[in-house]
Amino acid sequence: MNSIKCNQCGLSNFAGEEHCRRCSAQLPYSAPLKKEKRPRRFSIISLAFYAAIIFGGYHLYQGAKASMEEVSTNDAHRVATQPAQRPQRAAISRAEQDRQHAGQIGTAVKESSSFQAKRKQEEETQKAIQQASNSQ
Repeated sequence: MNSIKCNQCGLSNFAGEEHCRRCSAQLPYSAPLKKEKRPRRFSIISLAFYAAIIFGGYHLYQGAKASMEEVSTNDAHRVATQPAQRPQRAAISRAEQDRQHAGQIGTAVKESSSFQAKRKQEEETQKAIQQASNSQ
């Protein structure tokens, strides 16, 4: 900020002051008075600007409203056409759920044709080994 030094006492005063704060002497370079601003007049440009803002806001509101109605309609249609959900089972622990899942996988593996063919091959191999050990 600018300051003005008093000629009589030497105190630095603010630039906008007319008198020294210490000795009340007239300061040599007091700030010029500010010009008063004219009050703004109404113009057609400002009216057009405000009308454009209101028009745009109205269309944004209507677009958002239509979008929300469309989402609501689509959601209602999706819920209406969704198949009924299975009744939920009683809550079981994670360990019990894992045991059930492992049992299902084990049953599927045992019933697979490749597993049965492998077991049959192992049985034939064991019979051949027993026959060979018995004949010696």
